[in-house]
Amino acid sequence: MNYQKLCSLVLGLELQIRSVYVYHNNGELLAGGMREGISSLLPTVELTKSIHNTLLRWKTRELLYPFLGAGKYSLTEYEQVKRITFPLKNYAVLVVGMEVAVKHDIIIEKILRLIEEP
Repeated sequence: MNYQKLCSLVLGLELQIRSVYVYHNNGELLAGGMREGISSLLPTVELTKSIHNTLLRWKTRELLYPFLGAGKYSLTEYEQVKRITFPLKNYAVLVVGMEVAVKHDIIIEKILRLIEEP
């Protein structure tokens, strides 16, 4: 999968998407970035901690897969931003940040179609 192309496609789905990143499960940034003209709400150190916590939560969720099936996405809404995480193949995750006012269910459906394509 071309992760940079995926990030560009996701960023193009909705103007209220702030950022799109793909990380390897070891925390390595593989692709992505912020929408032009948008700055991160988190300082770099806090962003790194946040990503590591996100990856740890996905690894923990995998323990439930035998009982509940594989996770498709996780949504967290903060006061200033929504963040949706999608597991990808090859030990990677897609992390999408968006404005709180956006209708996330429509965006989630579109992203799932993008990442589930053969």
